[in-house]
Amino acid sequence: MTTALLYALVAIGIIVIVGLLLRPSREGAAADAEISGEHARGLWEGSGLSLAERILDPADYLWLRDELGFPQLARVLARYRRQMALKWLKAVRRSFDELVRTPEPGPAGGPPSDTAESWQLLRLTLRFHLVLGYAFLVVWFCGPYHRLILPLGWVQSLPTFGPQRNGYGTADVTRFS
Repeated sequence: MTTALLYALVAIGIIVIVGLLLRPSREGAAADAEISGEHARGLWEGSGLSLAERILDPADYLWLRDELGFPQLARVLARYRRQMALKWLKAVRRSFDELVRTPEPGPAGGPPSDTAESWQLLRLTLRFHLVLGYAFLVVWFCGPYHRLILPLGWVQSLPTFGPQRNGYGTADVTRFS
């Protein structure tokens, strides 16, 4: 009886946390209103890409924190850069959505495009949104200066399960020649 009550409380807590995380915030709504088509237009040009490199570059943060000795100011810079990185990622999503929604010119009066091509486009679109969602999560939770690919050095220290391979066997004499 008490375990069922405990599980129910945990489930309700998870539902409340997910509801709080998914509800639109005032800041998010204002940021979506700020990101218009004109922000996404120059995104793939040189200036837009250099802006992204500048936002995600931790050199200013490290210089401010380590060399000048202002850790509080460095944290403020990191917070604003996180907001800028999230806005940039939203602009990337909007630009991609506009690109995907642009219709391709098809043959006049001919049959519609091949279904295999449309399934491949759907697969690539879902893949892009998955990677972009992962980038949103990393920037949101870890900050703009965190690597997107997490280091997996800790995986080697995990114990292996199943049959263990015996380290003894015949030597490869061609390797020693």
